[in-house]
Amino acid sequence: MIVLGIVGSPAGGKSTVAGFLAELGGTWVNADLIARDVLETDQVELQLVDHFGPAITGEGGRIDRKRLASRVFGDDDLSRSSLIYLESVIHPRTREIITGRLRQTFVTNPDGSIVILDIPLLFEAGWDRYCDEIVCVRCMEATRRERVRARGWSDEELRRREKNQWPIAEKQRLSTKVIHNDGELGELRKQLTDWHSSHLTSRVSPGPTLHTNC
Repeated sequence: MIVLGIVGSPAGGKSTVAGFLAELGGTWVNADLIARDVLETDQVELQLVDHFGPAITGEGGRIDRKRLASRVFGDDDLSRSSLIYLESVIHPRTREIITGRLRQTFVTNPDGSIVILDIPLLFEAGWDRYCDEIVCVRCMEATRRERVRARGWSDEELRRREKNQWPIAEKQRLSTKVIHNDGELGELRKQLTDWHSSHLTSRVSPGPTLHTNC
């Protein structure tokens, strides 16, 4: 089994890369979707509303992710402490689910699997220790700004989120492969298909043992 980590800047195209690799036969572990599911559990919602107050909720009393994001992504001390608290609630549950999926894949198909770890804070949270390969997705800032505007983010929102991550140059330095994502989707797909056929498929073999405390 190969564990393949995906890193990059916000709106750089990490999930697009992960999706293409999944189409080529990989198992995609999407930490953002897992964390979103964790956030929407009743227990976690009650805990966060109790801490932050009803200002983070929307219609029906459920957590509004944009309102919550406005509380935790900022430069001031209150925002930073709020982010630390949110991560203390979400991250342990998310980590447990991701670890379970890695173990399940290792047990069911140890010799023929490529697991794609799509985790925004992969280096920051120490997930790189469990990766056999790490792909850094690079993209020009102007392109990323266009993408975040399509998501409804402002340039300021992009800047705030970037400040909570390692610089892209450091991520690239620690990665084993760089993918450039400034062109058309067809160009990106070809890069990944060529790399998958020439490198990844020949590397599929039993991966590192997953420890119970990972």
